[in-house]
Amino acid sequence: MRYYLILFLAAVGFAWTFACPCGNFWVKITTTVCLLCASSFSVAGFPIKRVQHVIKEIAIGFAAALVLYGIFWLGDFLAASLFGFAPKQVEAIYAIKQLGHPWIVAAVLLLVTSPGEELFWRGYVLREAVARWGARRGVLFGSGIYGAVHIPSGNFMLVMAAWIAGLFWCGLYQWRKGDLIACIVSHALWTVSVFLLFPIR
Repeated sequence: MRYYLILFLAAVGFAWTFACPCGNFWVKITTTVCLLCASSFSVAGFPIKRVQHVIKEIAIGFAAALVLYGIFWLGDFLAASLFGFAPKQVEAIYAIKQLGHPWIVAAVLLLVTSPGEELFWRGYVLREAVARWGARRGVLFGSGIYGAVHIPSGNFMLVMAAWIAGLFWCGLYQWRKGDLIACIVSHALWTVSVFLLFPIR
C-alpha cells in the first residue's frame, strides 16, 4: 500500500510541477524531487550500496550519457520528419531553461533533480517493481510510470523523451545489478549536456 501511495504522491508532485501555472518551475521540481526522495528513504532506506569500483561506474555512466545523447540526436531528426508538431514542442521544452539563471539551472540539474530522480525512480520505484513482478515487467512498469507522470505537461515529445530515457536508465540499472552510480552520472551529464551545453535543437 505504501508503494502505491508514494507513486500517487509522485503523480501529484509532477502534475503540480508541470501543469500548475503558479510558482517557478525549478523551485517546484526541486521541491517535488526532494519530497519523493525523503518519502522513499523513510520506507525503504537509502538505496545506494557500498561500491567497490567507483571509477569504473563513473566511466560507464559517462559512456552511457554519450550513448543516450546520440539516441536523442537521432530521435530528434526522426521525430521532426514524422511529426510536424515535434519541433515546436521541443522548443517549448528548451524554453523552460529561461525560467532560471543558467548557473542555478545547471546546479539544480547536477545536484538535485538528476541524482534525486535516480534515487527515487530507479533506486525505489524500479527496485520495488522488479521485486514484485520480475525484471521484465518491473522495467516496463518503471519506465512507463516515469513517462506517465510527465503527461500533465501536455507535451507529447517530453512524455516520449521521459519514457525513452527512463527505459534506458532502467536497463542500465539492471545491467549494473542495482548500482546507482552509473545511472546518476549518466543522468546528470546527459541532462546538462542536452539541456544546456549542447542543445540538440
